[in-house]
Amino acid sequence: MQSRTPGQSRTPGRTRKQNQRPPGRQPGLGRARRPVARGLVRLRRVSRQVGQVRLPGPNDIGWVRRMNARTAALRTEGLSPEAARYATRNFRLGVANGVIFGLVDGLLAPGIVLALFINRLGAPNVLVGLLPAIMTGGWFLPQMLVATRVQGQRRMMHWYTRTSVVRTLAMLLLAVLTVLLAAAPGLLLVFFFLLFSIYAVAAGVTGIPWLEIVSKVIPPRRRGSFFSLRSFWGSVLALLASGFVAALLSERLPGLRFPYNFALLFGIVAVLAGSAMWSWASIKEPESTVSAPPVTLKALFKRGREALSGDREYRAFTIARILLALATISDPFYAVYARTVLGAPTEIVGLYLAASSGSSLLSNFLWGPLGDRANNRTLLTLTVLSVALVPLSAIIIPLAGSFLPAEAISTLFALVFVLGGLAVGSSRILNNNMLLSIAPARERAVYIGFLNTVLGLVMFVPPLGGVIVDTLGFTSLFVITLVLAASAMLASTRMSTRPVYEDRG
Repeated sequence: MQSRTPGQSRTPGRTRKQNQRPPGRQPGLGRARRPVARGLVRLRRVSRQVGQVRLPGPNDIGWVRRMNARTAALRTEGLSPEAARYATRNFRLGVANGVIFGLVDGLLAPGIVLALFINRLGAPNVLVGLLPAIMTGGWFLPQMLVATRVQGQRRMMHWYTRTSVVRTLAMLLLAVLTVLLAAAPGLLLVFFFLLFSIYAVAAGVTGIPWLEIVSKVIPPRRRGSFFSLRSFWGSVLALLASGFVAALLSERLPGLRFPYNFALLFGIVAVLAGSAMWSWASIKEPESTVSAPPVTLKALFKRGREALSGDREYRAFTIARILLALATISDPFYAVYARTVLGAPTEIVGLYLAASSGSSLLSNFLWGPLGDRANNRTLLTLTVLSVALVPLSAIIIPLAGSFLPAEAISTLFALVFVLGGLAVGSSRILNNNMLLSIAPARERAVYIGFLNTVLGLVMFVPPLGGVIVDTLGFTSLFVITLVLAASAMLASTRMSTRPVYEDRG
C-alpha cells in the first residue's frame, strides 16, 4: 500500500482545494444526504427496469394456450383419448363418491358404533371381534372369483351398479327390521349379521371393477390426490356428523331411544349409499386399452402363486399387508375397553368419533403428497409405523391412571383414536394407489384378486381377539397387535424405491 505524502489529495485527480467543502455547508450533512440520494437513484433505475418488463396480457393468446395445454396434459397424462375427454368430470364424480362413502364409514364405524350396537344387544366379545372381519373379509374374499369373470372385459361399470343396489337395499332393510324387532334383541342380532354380511360382500364384488375403472379414468400422477381428496372431504363430513351421532346414541333426543336411534342411523346410511352409487355410475367409463384373455379360477390361482413367488416386490407387499390385516385384531375393542375397563361414559363415543375423523381428515395433508411422490418402501414403512402407534398408545395411556382421575384417562384415551385415524388415512393410500402401482396392467385382476382373496381369509383370524380378551385380557391383545405391526415393518424393508406414480407395464 502506497503512503500518502502531506498535502496529497485523498481522491486521485483532485486537489486539496477541490476537496474542501463549499462555504456554508455543515460538516457531515453531505454524507447524511448521500445514502438518500443513492437510494433515489436506485429506485428510479428499478422503476425503469420494471417498466421495460412486459407481462403476458389477455391478448397473448399463444401464451395462454401453452399454459392451458400444459395444465391439460398433466390432468390427462396416461389416459386414453376417450378418458381424457371426461377427465375433469370423472375426477370430480369419483371424489364425490368417496366423500359420501367416507361419511357412511364415519356413521357406521364398525369398531365404535356397530360394536356398541351389538354390545347393547347382548353379543359376546367374539361377535364384537367378528365385525371388522365381516367388513374387510367381505370386501376381500369375493375378489378372486370376480377376477375370473371380469378379466378381459372392456367395461366394468355394470358390475358396480348392480351390486351397489344390493348394498343400499340391505342397509334399508336393516333399518326397518331394527324397528320391527326392537322387542326381540336376539332375533335382531341374527338379522343384523346376515344383512351386514350381505352389505360387506356386495362391496367386495365391486372391488376389482371399481379399481379397474379408477385405473382407466384417473391419471397415475393424480391418484394420490384423488384418494386423498376422497378421504379428506369424507373425513370432514364424518367429523361434522360426529356430534349428531353422539346426540343420537346418548338417547336424549325425544322418541329415539335404543334401538330406534340406530334404526334412524341405518336409514340415513341407506340414503347416502344410494347417492354414492349414483355418483360413481355417472362416470364416463372408456373401453380398456389393455386386455387379457379370461381365465378360470384354477388358472388364476396358479398365476397368483407364481406372481407371489417370482415377483419380489409383490411378495413383500403381500406379507406386509397380511401382517397389517392381522394387526386389526384390536380395532373393535378400543371403545369397548374404554367403556368397560376405564369407565368411560357412552356419550364419550362422540369424542372418539371426532378424534378419529379429525385425525383421518388432517392426515390427508401427509398421505396425499406422499401418495403422489414417495417411493413404495417409504410409503409402506410409514404406514406400518402409523399402525403400530395405535396399540402402543392404548398400552401406555392407562398407566397414567395412578396420578390422573378416571375421567381424564377416558378423555386422554381419545389419542388412541387420533392415531387410529392417521392409520386409516395411510391404509387408503396403501390399499389402492400402491396396489395399482405394483400390479402390471395386463395382470392387474390376477394380482389384485389373488392378494385380496388371501387377505379375505386372513381377516377371519382377528375375531380370535374376543377369545384373547376373555382369557388373557385387553392388554395382552394390544401387545400381540404391536408385535404383528413390528413384524410388518421388517417386510416393508424388502420393497423397492420405485415411485408410487410409476405403473408397471
